[in-house]
Amino acid sequence: MLLCGESGTGKSRAAERLHGWSARSAGPCVSASLVAASPTLIESTLFGHERGAFTDAHRGRSGLFRRAEGGTLVLDEVDHLPLDVQVKLLRVLQERVVEPLGGEGPIPIDVRVVATSASPLERAVRAGRFREDLYYRLAVVELEVPALRQRAEDLPDLAQGLLPAVAERVGVAPRPLTPAALERLRAHTWPGNVRELENALERVLVLGPEGSGTAEGGAPAPIEAAELDFLTQGRAGEVDELARLALALGATVDEVARAMMERALREHRGNVSAAARVVGLTRRAFDYRMEHGRGEGEREG
Repeated sequence: MLLCGESGTGKSRAAERLHGWSARSAGPCVSASLVAASPTLIESTLFGHERGAFTDAHRGRSGLFRRAEGGTLVLDEVDHLPLDVQVKLLRVLQERVVEPLGGEGPIPIDVRVVATSASPLERAVRAGRFREDLYYRLAVVELEVPALRQRAEDLPDLAQGLLPAVAERVGVAPRPLTPAALERLRAHTWPGNVRELENALERVLVLGPEGSGTAEGGAPAPIEAAELDFLTQGRAGEVDELARLALALGATVDEVARAMMERALREHRGNVSAAARVVGLTRRAFDYRMEHGRGEGEREG
């Protein structure tokens, strides 16, 4: 199985959920972060090694495939896997055996593999950085984890669901979000996706204004919209940079607006209402601009 989506969308968490819902839920769910692993040690990390297999191999290592026996192995950011290790991974998937470095022979395994990638693997295949046969082996079932801006309707439930875990991680009491605070969250574009949302909630909980700890009756005081003002602090500079680039390219206002609207439609799979909402237009104004190129009342005299 292959899970694709932008960085921070929660692909690893989705893989863990899939494991929990599967017939393998009683087995282990092991994650391998390939982007953080040393290229020289990835093979040993995945497949294991015997004592003395290479310099400094003072003891044997079973490897993540064998640790995930009977369960699921999540290959996080599989597009970072070196080509020589891709060949060995393909053999593991085809023959369901691993061969530790320095071992005497293959060892049978029973592991389901879920791979994730932040960039399209088809592009890596075309560039010669990823084996086509391995791609098709992983992508028997391919799912896309959508960006947070593409599921704004889920944001309130997602934020409220994340708050208890975030609060526990930083050692403070969870606080509910006011309706105005939820609207402030919905208005943000979340380029960092769920990871950015978690960081924003953590900041609010840790740096809440003095006196925000409890409300009447000892209950935690709700998070107010003003506590989320930091979300827009860096936005003005980014928008100004986009404007600079558009001017440097000689793009007109109409061209930029049209490109934004078309991009919004693609990201929301043709859902006009969702696309209109994300670019700050009504459905009627969006339809008119798409048909005529300008908003009503904007025609030059």
